[in-house]
Order: sequence, then structure tokens, then C-alpha cells
Amino acid sequence: MKKLVIATIAAASLFGAATLPTMSQVKQSADIKNLNMDAVPNLGREIIRKVQATLEAKGFDPGPIDGVAGPRTKAAVRKYQEHFGIKASGEIDNQTLFALGRVQFVTGH
Repeated sequence: MKKLVIATIAAASLFGAATLPTMSQVKQSADIKNLNMDAVPNLGREIIRKVQATLEAKGFDPGPIDGVAGPRTKAAVRKYQEHFGIKASGEIDNQTLFALGRVQFVTGH
């Protein structure tokens, strides 16, 4: 019985430690809090490729995954924005990156 109690306490302690945020998660939260959601960051081709791949995986056809934010990519972004109630500009702004789960491209995390 004593071993079971010790094992339970040890498991609970490990679980509690695993749920604590890391310093990078705390910093990321602060970065996101201060992020201008309307800003359109200057994204490189590799990041645009990842955004295109993410759009495609979510069912929004960006055209070729080529790292160019051309008309088909902008149309896919616009449809994604409309679908999720974001101002539909067709631009890959911070709010859209956040909604896509790609905010790390802006915050550097």
C-alpha cells in the first residue's frame, strides 16, 4: 500500500510539472499579447510555402506551393479569412497567421 501511495504522489508531481508553462511559452504569450494583429509582416518564400501548405491542409486551395503570394494564394487567404470572421483582405496578416496556427513566424518562436 505504501508503494502505491508513493507511486501515485510521484506520478501526480510529474504531471503537475509537465503542465507548467516553459519560459519560452511565457515569452511567446507576452509576444502574442503585444502583437499588432492587423500588421502584414514581410514573409520570405519559405514561410509563404508553409502558409500555403497549411491553407491546403485546411481545405483552402492556394494553388502551387511555391512561396509566392500570388492571386490564387490571396484568394485562398481571403476565403479562409471570410470563413473564420477575419477582415477579408487576402493579405497574410498577423491575425491570419495566428488563426492558421503559424504565429511563430511572426514572434520568432
